[in-house]
Amino acid sequence: MDTLLEWMAGFGRQYGVNPVIFALLYFGTIPFSLYFFRLLVKNFRAGKSLFVPVSGMFLCFIGTYIYLFWVGKNIPAWVWVIVAGMALYGAFSLVIKIRSMRQSPGQLP
Repeated sequence: MDTLLEWMAGFGRQYGVNPVIFALLYFGTIPFSLYFFRLLVKNFRAGKSLFVPVSGMFLCFIGTYIYLFWVGKNIPAWVWVIVAGMALYGAFSLVIKIRSMRQSPGQLP
């Protein structure tokens, strides 16, 4: 366990990112993501705008990486490619889920 913590602290020193703050942001946004997903379903059922819940989910998803972008130094390009790929995949899968909800309203999550 100590070796793992030292390895993570080494990344923090190398890239200027505090791994504790990164982990807190990463795991701390999960309840908010679930809240916005619940709001998405509620708004969808009520026929209201989906802008706020979708925007909230997106910000929760990328919030950790905003921190990485803001304070990180010399982050390798492959990390940004993975982050961008995850963001695109998340957006794509959310659009697919919303479209499937619109096509079959009886099958809501």
